Amino acid sequence: MPNVFAKTDGTSLEEHTKHVVQQARRWLDAFPFLETKYEEQTGEKLRPQVLQSAEVHDQGKRHPTWQTACRKDIEEENGRNLMKAGLRHEFASLDWAKQNGIDLTLPEKASIAAHHGKLSYQAEYRWLEDGEGQFEPLWEELYDEARRWTLDPPENLTEKALSERFRIAGVRSVLQLADTRASIQEKGKWIPDPEDLQFAYEFPYDSPRGVQEVVTDAAEDPARDDREMILRAPTGSGKTDASLLWAQHQINKGRADRCVVAMPTRFTSNSLSIDVEENVSKTGLYHSSAWHSRYEEEAGASETARQRAQEKHRMAGLLATPVTVCTIDHLCMALTGTREKHHSIFYHLSNSCVVVDEADFYDPFVQANLTVLLRALRQFDVPVLIMSATVPDTAKSFYDIDLLEEDTSDLDRTRCQIRDGGKADTPGDASDVLQPIVDAETPTAIVYANTVKRALAYYDWFEERGIDPILYHSRYTEPDKKRIEGELIDALGKDAWENETAEGVAVLTQIGEMRLNISAPVMLSELCHYDRLAQRAGRLGRFEGMGVGALYVVTPTKEGDLYPAPYGEIEEEDYTWEPGRPLKETRGLLSYEPHSAQDFIDAVDELYSTPEKFATSEPRIRQNRARLEQHLKQDWLIVNARRADEDEGKTDDWQSRDIPPQETVLTVCPDRFDSYTEYFAFKQEYGVSVPAYHVRRDDREERPDLPPVVKRPFVVAENEEEAWYSPAYSHTEGLILNQKREQSTRDRML
Repeated sequence: MPNVFAKTDGTSLEEHTKHVVQQARRWLDAFPFLETKYEEQTGEKLRPQVLQSAEVHDQGKRHPTWQTACRKDIEEENGRNLMKAGLRHEFASLDWAKQNGIDLTLPEKASIAAHHGKLSYQAEYRWLEDGEGQFEPLWEELYDEARRWTLDPPENLTEKALSERFRIAGVRSVLQLADTRASIQEKGKWIPDPEDLQFAYEFPYDSPRGVQEVVTDAAEDPARDDREMILRAPTGSGKTDASLLWAQHQINKGRADRCVVAMPTRFTSNSLSIDVEENVSKTGLYHSSAWHSRYEEEAGASETARQRAQEKHRMAGLLATPVTVCTIDHLCMALTGTREKHHSIFYHLSNSCVVVDEADFYDPFVQANLTVLLRALRQFDVPVLIMSATVPDTAKSFYDIDLLEEDTSDLDRTRCQIRDGGKADTPGDASDVLQPIVDAETPTAIVYANTVKRALAYYDWFEERGIDPILYHSRYTEPDKKRIEGELIDALGKDAWENETAEGVAVLTQIGEMRLNISAPVMLSELCHYDRLAQRAGRLGRFEGMGVGALYVVTPTKEGDLYPAPYGEIEEEDYTWEPGRPLKETRGLLSYEPHSAQDFIDAVDELYSTPEKFATSEPRIRQNRARLEQHLKQDWLIVNARRADEDEGKTDDWQSRDIPPQETVLTVCPDRFDSYTEYFAFKQEYGVSVPAYHVRRDDREERPDLPPVVKRPFVVAENEEEAWYSPAYSHTEGLILNQKREQSTRDRML
């Protein structure tokens, strides 16, 4: 009897099915928590459904149409015949089960239909047309399931839809994982052993201290339930290890089997993943530029090394690593269900304990999305730890978390002396603060500017006086960001201070407020929200033996009036800014005197004295949150055809952040790319994201200060494409959007 093939490389259906079943068993054996929690949440067994799905998932490949096309591809050594066969084997597998009297549960049907991403409205035409329409009843059955609550929605529709999503995602995600791992291994390539992906944390100290002791005490006290907790502790107090201790307690108590750490930005994710990996093996990092910041160097020149790095990156994206560090956007995006992978991310998230770090960074828009995420996590008893240096007391009612623990061991020590730096249209207006830095025997200082344009002005001011600052803002390519982060650590990091080699002036924007382990004895910061100021002050006199630093707060002005960007609302027609409430109130609250950690906490508590002040619920914020909740209700089974932009964290009707439309500007632009994969990778590496109004302005000819941003044509796999391109890029200064400024000449590329 001739072989029934499963792959065009000659792998038989019997062999591949056996491999998928083996991989499914290995995964479930390594993570018994998955089965335990699945049964607790659904009342059903996970393993039998996964194994039956594995046995059936490719049986549709027995179909004569599929086998004929596969054999031709084997003979001709290409994949064109299967592509043109007009038959998806997933649909035929469901039909095969029906014809053979195999009764499948809804999770089994969904997992088989979805294991190559075709359980989607975008693929509906294939269900209706393939096999001359024989699979249409199967689609109608799944469609009816997805719409079961449309006519008579229950009051608890969100909870019901989430429960069904979890029930289906358990089988769906494990089958996809097993199938992918089997296929990779059949090609002779590397996959991680499931046993190596189990959480294992080595506490690096002899005993917990400060904030770590607070976490341990909460875990060991039967009167306190540390499943949901807010942790407030000063910057630099050891919160990272405290969060990993907390995660270890949750996993030891049988509440989770992995840890997810959600950060506000890609930069903070990069920094934390480095810290975590020192004590936790197999730490994953995932966001839109994680490949360049973490995995590309590991890939090296070897194809084998590259494949290993790609697999680690893929597993991190699915939250399938023992600890995964990602952005909050990645988690909220997974709730939308607008991509097939979202169901796997959601399922692994539901089996995790979750740390939301630097929570006071989020604006009301993100906070509203965060409440939807917390609601979903709470339904599945996911342990959650929310951390920051200055999270206000009102956060308890906003997050609906009663337990707020605090490290009080070092709250009253003076951290910095805040001084009035006056008003400044230009850096020259702050020369009383800046000139002593230049005159010092060893200039060491940190300058925080609120906008890239103002940061460039400080950079120029220092350069004109013989100082080469290290400039860092958001408008660099990913390779340059990574390089500059290293330069900052070398100049002002802990080792530099311990070795007495610290020297240099750092000019930063908000990108350098968190997770950047540098310090200086003097800081100039432009006025910002009190909680952001506390984060900036955390880089001042940070290391042992440095003493109390001086923090000069300068009020940024334009023609003498407060210039609030980016802490307010912009009127795009005339590009004017209206300051937001927190900035205006910070200006009134700010006291020029010594500040302890407690002083910052008290000020932030006053700034956000009510839940409404902590996270203002404006109509547009409520509407956006409602649209995310709608995704929960509707997109639990069939992947929606909505447009979803993973990099920007948005669908066509919802977004994770309240930022103006962005455009990617290429700093280098070849004439052609062999594939879209190559182009997208190049775009991530050599593109810079900027507000769209900077490149789409219609007054460019009358404004010589605007950069030469043009639409540049090129070819991708024989298709004509175009993208924004500008040659106005410097490795030390980034993408220049204001050519009229007083420019430096170092590394000029204009």
